[in-house]
Amino acid sequence: MRAEKFRAWLTQGTIPRLYLAILVIIVAVVAVRYQQLVSLEEEEANDRAVAELARVGDSLLPTLVALDPANRESAARVLQTTPTRFGPAVQSLLWQVPGQAPLQWTAPPVAMQAPAWFAQVLDITPPTQRFGQAFADGRTGVLTVTADPGILVDRVWKTVVVQARISALNIFTILFLLTLILRANARMLRRLTEATDRFRQGHLDTRMDIKGTLESRAVANTFNDMAGKVQSLVHSLRETQQLQSEQLHFTRQLIDALPLPVFVREADGTFVDANRAWQRLFQNGDPGLPGQGMFPGLTAPHLLSPAQSRQLAMSQDNEVLVQPPGQLARTMAYYEAPFTSTNGAVAGTVGTLVDITERKRAEQALRNEKDRAEVTLASIGDGVITTDLAGCIETINEAAQLMTGYTADQAVGELLDDVFRLYEEPASQAAGRATGEQVHANAHRPAMQEVLLHRSGERYAIEYTASAIRQGSGRASGCVLVFRDVTEASHLRHQISWHARHDGLTGLLNRAALAERLTHALFVTGRSPTLLAVCMLDLDHFQAINDAHGHRMGDRLLKEVAQRLNAFATGSNAAARLGGDEFVLLLNHQTDVPAIEEHVHQLMQQLAAPYAIDDRLLHTTASVGVAVFPQDDVNPDTLLRQADQAMCQAKRSGRNRMHLFDVQLDHAVQTQHSQQTRVAQGLQAGEMRLYYQPKVNLRTGEVLGMEALLRWQHPEQGLLGPQHVLPLLEDVEVVAELGEWVLKEALAQMRQWSLADVQWEVSVNIAAQHFHRPDFVDRLKDLLLTCPEVSPARLELEILESAALQDMRSMMHSCQALGVRFALDDFGTGFSSLSYLKRLPAETIKIDQSFVHGILHDEDDLTLVNAIITLARAFNRHVIAEGVETQAHGEKLLALGCERAQGFGIAPPMPAHEVLAWTRAYEQRHLQQTAAARPASMVTPSTPTPAR
Repeated sequence: MRAEKFRAWLTQGTIPRLYLAILVIIVAVVAVRYQQLVSLEEEEANDRAVAELARVGDSLLPTLVALDPANRESAARVLQTTPTRFGPAVQSLLWQVPGQAPLQWTAPPVAMQAPAWFAQVLDITPPTQRFGQAFADGRTGVLTVTADPGILVDRVWKTVVVQARISALNIFTILFLLTLILRANARMLRRLTEATDRFRQGHLDTRMDIKGTLESRAVANTFNDMAGKVQSLVHSLRETQQLQSEQLHFTRQLIDALPLPVFVREADGTFVDANRAWQRLFQNGDPGLPGQGMFPGLTAPHLLSPAQSRQLAMSQDNEVLVQPPGQLARTMAYYEAPFTSTNGAVAGTVGTLVDITERKRAEQALRNEKDRAEVTLASIGDGVITTDLAGCIETINEAAQLMTGYTADQAVGELLDDVFRLYEEPASQAAGRATGEQVHANAHRPAMQEVLLHRSGERYAIEYTASAIRQGSGRASGCVLVFRDVTEASHLRHQISWHARHDGLTGLLNRAALAERLTHALFVTGRSPTLLAVCMLDLDHFQAINDAHGHRMGDRLLKEVAQRLNAFATGSNAAARLGGDEFVLLLNHQTDVPAIEEHVHQLMQQLAAPYAIDDRLLHTTASVGVAVFPQDDVNPDTLLRQADQAMCQAKRSGRNRMHLFDVQLDHAVQTQHSQQTRVAQGLQAGEMRLYYQPKVNLRTGEVLGMEALLRWQHPEQGLLGPQHVLPLLEDVEVVAELGEWVLKEALAQMRQWSLADVQWEVSVNIAAQHFHRPDFVDRLKDLLLTCPEVSPARLELEILESAALQDMRSMMHSCQALGVRFALDDFGTGFSSLSYLKRLPAETIKIDQSFVHGILHDEDDLTLVNAIITLARAFNRHVIAEGVETQAHGEKLLALGCERAQGFGIAPPMPAHEVLAWTRAYEQRHLQQTAAARPASMVTPSTPTPAR
């Protein structure tokens, strides 16, 4: 019975429940307060006890030390007088003197005023302090004073009792006031309940008396107003029923006219109706069926059950997958709203489905685009920060996080100036200017230089731009800042400025600074009667020093030479390094040419002195070319070129010499250079061609392969042979570039023939300058990798016998490791010995055409050719004869044992597109001739062989 009354009391409103909450709060507050009070009082009691013990020790210890240590009775009397002097706070005293038994005094027990349980709760440990002082004989007496814990417990207990009385009075006052409020609330609720019951029983004229508290009067007014309105509504109910019938008919028509599928169900889950759009979607002609039959296309129909549909409609993820019969699956969003009856009670639910399939696809595409943008921002090296119009950071990429010191979680939502801290102007000002500017389609925003303060305090020099993020309407919605770290560039600016004018190895002027000094010297010399000498110096045999001692020693030697040059170039003179082992010395204010020659000879003597580097003594000399101004009245570039030309002439004259510029020699060099330049231009313009000359087996008629021969399709002179190209080339770089082009074109043609199932070997001539380059093997390997269809064994490199005279075995072995084969071209025209033939790893020897031409009428040529064939057979080498022009040449070579040949008598060089047709015709002719028993008739008469 009491439990029922308690539950009824709780149902009277919020105030009874609040009463219980207040009780719980009071209990919790009192418990916390007294726990803190007891702790503080306990600490204060301990502090007071410690102070009291210190006072006792400071008073007793001097007295005890002043006594005779042997007089123990006096010490005992002093200890026994403690209660009379210091009160009952001391529980025990212990006096210890080395060499004597300790004296101890203990106070009689005193009954505590506090209850025993309180003492157990406090559990105060008796405070103890020790005091020591030395006697005159050096011993130290120790006094141990222990306080009585009962005195401490009583002090805490008294304070707690006083506070408990005050707290009890406060709690009683609070509960008394709450009880009065509850009783007033109960009377109001009882009156409201009685009036409501009479109204429910049909007494529509029931009204509440307006009296009591303000809340009671407000409730009475509200009830009376509601009762009056309900009474008037009842009278108009019959009229309203007719209007409702018409309204229902109109509502039905309205729902059927909606394009969205809509259903109606009652509060108990019974389906009442569905519009035509719903029936068309689910092909359901009977919408009145209860249960889940209304959703034949849902993958999870339970989601629209009355128990879960409300939660689904109110959640953010209110999507369901619908696959109506015979249709594709669609993603639809579910919405519902309750409808009420005339009395305001929920009568059921109106639900609808909205097709969002296209919107989901657009959202997914937008998310993919956003992911790509985030990946792009994370992968670039520049820092990127975006903000809203308020200046709060929205995104920050990884590069920006590294440069600011803030992670994305720390930075997002913070003000821009708090994260992107600049030394001078705040970044928010630049962002404000960017978002406030007018839209310009092609506006160029220059980068601003600033110092970024890292979170750790470090500073970075940056350049950044601030641009507005604009919507489609052009209105700014935020700002994007893009910045990069230019600290290293700032630090290197001075070095760059220095390196822009000086050589990095020697510290001398570089080419650019030399041009400025030379231009100024020409201007000054042109207005004075003196001469200017431009001296080009090149160290003799410097490459040999590099090869013998290494590049490090070579660099040290260059530094020593630079120091001597710098010491020689005093006053207005200047020394510079152009690169490698080439130096330039400007001698100003020279009186005549003999004075120039004297100065140069002095310099050559100084440079020829030994160089002590580490533990080695190196010797080198210099070749010097001199151009004199104004005798050679030219511009600075021409003057340098003339000095370089004179230096080359000094080297050709035997090195360690000085040579003055010669005008006639300069004209010859210019002509050679212009022709070489024209060849290089022809290569770049695509004027070079490759022609192919077949190599055949004279006995079997088999086409063994082709030799790739260079031709120049000159736009004015027509097709030119290699004799118009190769003699003009002296620049190693141009020679190497042309050689690589030939290799690349030959490999590309071999790949085309491979695709046509023709596996020929192709020979390519390699110039000595190209073959001797250190990166030749690496470049050849790269070219072979570009044509994986071509077997490296089908590529044969032809090198001249004169080039092979140098010990290039390691280079040839490196190429052969790639699968490439070698042939010695024009064999017999050089000075090779049998030892070279033995050591060189070439697979093929090519007999020079000058010997092959004379085998029919010159016994010496015949003997030489026979000897070469015999040597090739002895050293297990293939041999091929060049320059076969007639059938008689072929028959003679077969008689000597040479079966492989090429020449105009077999076929002239031809373009690649004619090779296959010639091969078919040649093989057909050979078959016919074989049938006629003419073994050597594959050679046909032709014109004499021109240069290849």
